[in-house]
Amino acid sequence: MHPFVKILCFITLLLLSNLLNSQMIWLLCLLVTLLALKLDFNKFLRVIKRMRWLFISIFIIYAFGTPGEYIQYFPNNYAPTFEGCALGALQIVKLVIALASLSIIFATSSKQELMVGLYMLLSPLKLLGLNVARFSARLLLTLDYVEELAAIKKFNFNVLDELHSSVDNLQAQKMLTMQFPAFRFTDKLFIIIMFSIVILLSLKALT
Repeated sequence: MHPFVKILCFITLLLLSNLLNSQMIWLLCLLVTLLALKLDFNKFLRVIKRMRWLFISIFIIYAFGTPGEYIQYFPNNYAPTFEGCALGALQIVKLVIALASLSIIFATSSKQELMVGLYMLLSPLKLLGLNVARFSARLLLTLDYVEELAAIKKFNFNVLDELHSSVDNLQAQKMLTMQFPAFRFTDKLFIIIMFSIVILLSLKALT
């Protein structure tokens, strides 16, 4: 699949998570989660584990801050509501959809392919004066730095100083080469389907 289409799929999934009803959102979460686990089981579980405190915080905020029917066996002044728990769980599911979609993209694409997709997506911003090529190159370097930091077992501030001092050398040595693959028939079909689904759901939501 073309990298530009992959990024459009990611954006479409985020839109669908806000346009679909709760049952369809849970089903969508199940599908993308299973695919993410199949492609890179350990990495996806590690991402979810790192996000657990955010999930817990979101659930608590919605459970205790949303008005509705109180859950029994809790003091009335501190009881969560059924509506709040449902909304909190739904927000967590939406975040899981986003994380699983990103995990799928990273597992099926190289950094260069992602840069091509991002470059094509941001190309219209050239009309506003944005240097899309430079932005893509800086993002590629940032990904390299993140990988270097992630590979360091013992982290300290001296590591940041060493990376900062080598920035100029890295920028001089690295050259961003982007190869633009041709759009296949399936890629064009995916684009048409995604736009059609988003337009239909948007019109349905407005009516």
